[in-house]
Amino acid sequence: MNIKQASEQSGVSAPNIRFYEKEGLLTPARRQGNDYRDYTAGDVRTLKLIRMLRMLDMPLPTIKAVLRGEQPLQQALQAQQTALEQQAAQLAAAMQFCADLARQQPQADTLDVDACLTRMESPTPQQGFFSGWLQDYCTLTRVQHQKHFFFIPQGSINTPQEFTAALQTYAEERGMQFALTKEGMYPEFSLDGIPYKAYRNPGKYRDEICCDTVHPEQLDTGLPSRREKLLRIARIVLPPVCVFAAIMAAGWAVTGGTDWLWLAALASGGVLLGRCFEKWL
Repeated sequence: MNIKQASEQSGVSAPNIRFYEKEGLLTPARRQGNDYRDYTAGDVRTLKLIRMLRMLDMPLPTIKAVLRGEQPLQQALQAQQTALEQQAAQLAAAMQFCADLARQQPQADTLDVDACLTRMESPTPQQGFFSGWLQDYCTLTRVQHQKHFFFIPQGSINTPQEFTAALQTYAEERGMQFALTKEGMYPEFSLDGIPYKAYRNPGKYRDEICCDTVHPEQLDTGLPSRREKLLRIARIVLPPVCVFAAIMAAGWAVTGGTDWLWLAALASGGVLLGRCFEKWL
């Protein structure tokens, strides 16, 4: 068959077939008389194998060694798997860096490029399974806190000026950059460049100030959706589990039995219901 037929049957373009021949990956027979290339079914299969390995991003020298029998295919695939895993780790780190940087809403003219390059050129060591989940849990918690948080001011809030002063005090105590954009009993402001709206929640003894970000959709954890969903469930379930374990341990130490089992279960159920209501309301 000619090169056009070989291309149609193998899915490899004619220019690529000629390139592979030049690199020594394929040596088709020549027809007597006109010296035209004459591709066989075996050549088509070789082209399909080359195409498959190239789709795995395997280097041409490695493919050439496999075709010549100088390297077992299994060994080449294992080496390529290791290389792809390293690339995947680098891409995951790059994705995480992009997400972290985007949450800060950077500007090209004010971005601390030196700090970014230092972090990119000296990445933190790869973490274990549990430490990785713990870091992702902390990331989710931090982003959720950025979306909505509350605090109790030192005094009561009765005027817009007192509201502004309470917000400014909160920012100063945490070393955050505060900028007021609208004063009032429903003020609008920004903390470290993130815009918020606030309102007062009067309590029996102390007022509570609640703050919600204006654009929660812009605060992304950068985590895979499935992983983030599992961590959200864990964030609701973990507190009652810890309460249950603490009460059980204390009750067992005091009574030496299971007398506190129902108390632990009720307390944990109450914590769980509270977290669910907090999530839904």
